Amino acid sequence: MTANAEPTLWQRLLRRPRFRALLALSCLATVSVISAFLLTPSRLTPPIPGDESLGQVATRTIKANRDLDVLDAEATSQKREEAARSVGPIYDFDASAGDVLRQRISQAFSEARSAIDEWKRLEPAKAARVQLDLAHAAKHKSSDEQELLRFLQTRRDEFWKSLQAVIDDADFQELARIGFDPAVERAAERLANLATADFAVAERELLAADRERGIVVRPLLGQAVAGAERKVRDIDRIRDLPGLRSEVDRLAQEQLGDLPAGVRHAVAQIVRRALRPNLAYDDHETRRRQDEKRAAVKEAVLQVRRGEKIIGDGETINKTHLLIFQAMRAAGRSSQDAQVRWGGGFFAALVCAALYVFARRNVRRFRLQPRDVVLLATVLVLQLLVVRGSLWGAEVLRDLARDEASGTLAALAGEALFASVPIAAGSMLVRFLLTSEAALVWTAGFAPLAGVLVAAGLQPAVLALVSGVVAADRVAHARSRGAVFGAGLWTAGASICVFATFALFQGRFYQPETLAAAAGALVSGALLTPLVVLVASRLLQPLFGYVTGVRLLELASFNHPLLKDLIVQAPGTYHHGIVCGALVEAAAREIGANPLLARVGAYYHDIGKGKNPVFFGENRRGENRHDALAPAVSAKIIRRHVEDGVEVARKGGLPRPIIDFIEQHHGTRLIGYFFHKAREEAQKRGEPPPDEAEYRYPGPKPQSRELALVTKTGCPCACSRRSRRRSSRASRPIPFL
Repeated sequence: MTANAEPTLWQRLLRRPRFRALLALSCLATVSVISAFLLTPSRLTPPIPGDESLGQVATRTIKANRDLDVLDAEATSQKREEAARSVGPIYDFDASAGDVLRQRISQAFSEARSAIDEWKRLEPAKAARVQLDLAHAAKHKSSDEQELLRFLQTRRDEFWKSLQAVIDDADFQELARIGFDPAVERAAERLANLATADFAVAERELLAADRERGIVVRPLLGQAVAGAERKVRDIDRIRDLPGLRSEVDRLAQEQLGDLPAGVRHAVAQIVRRALRPNLAYDDHETRRRQDEKRAAVKEAVLQVRRGEKIIGDGETINKTHLLIFQAMRAAGRSSQDAQVRWGGGFFAALVCAALYVFARRNVRRFRLQPRDVVLLATVLVLQLLVVRGSLWGAEVLRDLARDEASGTLAALAGEALFASVPIAAGSMLVRFLLTSEAALVWTAGFAPLAGVLVAAGLQPAVLALVSGVVAADRVAHARSRGAVFGAGLWTAGASICVFATFALFQGRFYQPETLAAAAGALVSGALLTPLVVLVASRLLQPLFGYVTGVRLLELASFNHPLLKDLIVQAPGTYHHGIVCGALVEAAAREIGANPLLARVGAYYHDIGKGKNPVFFGENRRGENRHDALAPAVSAKIIRRHVEDGVEVARKGGLPRPIIDFIEQHHGTRLIGYFFHKAREEAQKRGEPPPDEAEYRYPGPKPQSRELALVTKTGCPCACSRRSRRRSSRASRPIPFL
């Protein structure tokens, strides 16, 4: 990117007031459309029997008022489950199990023989007297051979490691006494071949459930299918690991009768201990195939024609009738609630537009960027969805409580559930990411929408307004996650006060429902609201390019890996960043900017110098390496620290606002020292002057007050002024760049 790089299309559009106005109108339209559906009251559905009428007698004849295709979810579910049960369980057969076992045996024996050779090289005199072979397995060993056996005992753990199994010391000594004879190794491999020829599972009892339908065996080699699948119906032919190990003992007696008894037992123990099941249940593949079978089953549909009688007077209402009634209610709502939806959309648009215009004209610090407008609209929509979803969940849980508990307990549970809706989460989130003014305006807009969404009354609107204002106020200076939960406690207190106040108005302050509502408000404010805010802020920060005080405090720690690397690689630059951070923090407080953001940005603005620290004056000790370089090369190295810093920051996971400090802290300024030096050299040689663009930083210029402070404080502007002095002083040390 050069100093004269053209701004992107998006940047050029954002500079136009008309485009920004169009963007705000688009956000308003989006909020209005979504609100139109969310604010539609469900009570306007046609008077058709509800689900509670199951088993009751119809009091009138009901006919279909239109053609309906009714999905029978229960019948569809039954058919899909039947299809899923037809899929046999999938077991993966490890075709490489035998090869792996033989390789482990071969490696273990080979390494043991290498240990013997090593000992013989260390003790050549004793090695000539040692006899370790199968022919002398039962003979008494000499002192030299005993010494070798003790040496091999020290390599026992390596033998276990290569074998991936632990064998008894007595068996290991038997193998050591014969020098880990290759003939015994071949016998062990032959026994391993016999043991891994058939299927083996860890526990055969787990196959009992599939005894009737059998299993599907899929050969695998690594992660790839190594052959055709086959159906195994005879479950009894599949061995389990304990049974297979017993079979190994029998095979050893039959097949290895030419070996001494002790050696034969050791070989059998090696294979027994190293055996692993070669057949394993593949739950993921089984479920995938079952899901495919389910998906292949078409949905069961009841076709009802217009005018067709659904139920007659005096007939009993069954489940099929309820399905058709549900479809009729849904179709009736879509046609008759059109005016209600229009009203809800226009209501949301009116509230949001009026507050936004008023705040733009009269609230001094309400100056939003386009991304801020999009954020406010996004949070509003998400908060409406959260409230609507919470209300739906509360209704479901209340119905469950009504089925399981008495009427009084169900009523109390329902009151607590509705009070636990995180209605203040949006206000807290907006203040967590933006300013107090933005949070106040947003809360004022959301409160009447919440009143319409929750119920036709004043209490939900007042609750959203009061708890939202308190939440925004208490989270304003949160610098840790614990502080967010502390703000949630204050929010809970405000919500409890609202419920108590309305209970006094309605004369039911001493009733159990008030206590239940207070308990729900406590859960909502102290737990649910902070959790929603922390999760949402974590998602929205990278999406919109924000950074919160909690994240900034994490980055301000001197134990951050990037700062720890910088102090090792470029201690002068590290000290420069710390001093710069202290200066810009104080300056930011004076002008009303964000002091924490300015300080953290100053800490990281020069991290790119850590890649070539000796080329910058604050890190130089001794000779000046720029003296041996051409001015253009030196300027390129100096300019490069911006690009290097951006690269390091992205790899280190720094947020976008901090990366802006790295990109913009020099703006498009001239690297004057080397430019003037190059110009003077060109004049002496009679060449044309150098291109100024090659000696400028890529930019862009600082886009915020915090960035401007770092540019003025953190950048040694004196380098440009000094470079304008005469060339006779060009040999002086280069100042901080």
